[in-house]
Amino acid sequence: MFINAMSEPRTKPPTARRRAAYAVAFAALCAALVMVVAMPIAGASKAKVIGHTKHTPKASCPNIKDTSHCNVIGRVTGFMTAADGRKHPFRVPSDGKLVAWAVDLGKPVNKHKGQKLGQRKFFASLFENKQYGKQPTGRIAVLKHKGGVQYKLMHQSPVVQLGGVLGRKQIFTLNKPLTVRKGTIVAFTSPTWTPDFTDVNVSGNGNKWRSSRKKGHCQPRHNTDTAKHRFARNSHAQQKVRSVRDYECSYTGGRILYWAYFTPKSK
Repeated sequence: MFINAMSEPRTKPPTARRRAAYAVAFAALCAALVMVVAMPIAGASKAKVIGHTKHTPKASCPNIKDTSHCNVIGRVTGFMTAADGRKHPFRVPSDGKLVAWAVDLGKPVNKHKGQKLGQRKFFASLFENKQYGKQPTGRIAVLKHKGGVQYKLMHQSPVVQLGGVLGRKQIFTLNKPLTVRKGTIVAFTSPTWTPDFTDVNVSGNGNKWRSSRKKGHCQPRHNTDTAKHRFARNSHAQQKVRSVRDYECSYTGGRILYWAYFTPKSK
């Protein structure tokens, strides 16, 4: 509207009344845009947080003092079976919708003394894939337990690029909330790699998680770059909706730092 108006030749300046009308219309447009952005965020703030615990650790990266404890997750779908001593923290309590999700991200450094590659470049080269490249990425997934270690992927959110928000907790509202049923599980999927993980000060049975990896490929067999790359190539997130996957690997003493915002179905 303003472009067309400015491109037309004028012989007289706009009147004060017309300028006031433009100002009112522009203010109304801005207010409408603010409402569109703010309403989902407000809805998320009133929602129940799935995965919340009393004590929440920080992401382990960058951990300059002990770089061996700068750990991330990559090419995997996983969920906490226990967090801070609480069992099944990501089980949906009733029918409803997931309106948002959040991650608490570490910030691996690009350069560090004594390393051939900086932390971020190393993880990027380790977990890159053709579809999403080398950038850290994430999404949430809704799983249905089919028995034993089998889980069916019911829904998932769009993939989000996380490179621009490393080092902080970030909430992502969903334009299309995910419908969930009571008893389903909210999992986190890392198509490439995501530094929303820690194994520092979270030992013991109080923190356990299960992953979409196959038995025999739960972790690198040796502490070498070759073994780590082989492990990454054999690790795959579950991202095909309606697919059923065996989650054969269970871990103790680590925590994936993610949450979901849930609103129950109206009665």
